[in-house]
Amino acid sequence: MPVKKHQNSVSLNFLKYIAVVFILITSLSVSSQTQLKKGNLKVVVNNLKSKTGQVGFFLFNSADGFPSHTEKALLSGFVKTVGNSVEYTFTNIAAGTYAVYVFHDEDNDKKLKTNFIGMPKEGMGVSNNAKGHFGPPKYDDAKLDLNKSEQTISISLLYL
Repeated sequence: MPVKKHQNSVSLNFLKYIAVVFILITSLSVSSQTQLKKGNLKVVVNNLKSKTGQVGFFLFNSADGFPSHTEKALLSGFVKTVGNSVEYTFTNIAAGTYAVYVFHDEDNDKKLKTNFIGMPKEGMGVSNNAKGHFGPPKYDDAKLDLNKSEQTISISLLYL
């Protein structure tokens, strides 16, 4: 009889061990699947050619209207220029894919000045410092994933 009791206790201990391992693996898998729900995106703009005016910041969550139709931006803000660099933070935004458009609004009218063929007369830029080819940069070239609670990107303004 003592042998069977030992076999039963070994089997019971083995089952307990398997259960504990299963619980640990399940909890690790669930915690690794926990994703960021909201975060902050700090945008640092460099290469301002003057300290006049302000910089407009526009956050897009789709290609619709990007970059020139700022009224279609998800969020926007303006910051007065005081040096050759300025920053703005989009706060409490849902994790996801976005693109950022910025421009140096030197005359404070909240509109990008363009020449007669539509080329910008004020500095502008987009996330990833994407460049346009015979037109404005494309959303797909400028998009980024917000996947951290605090994320920072830099954009260098381009003056044509």
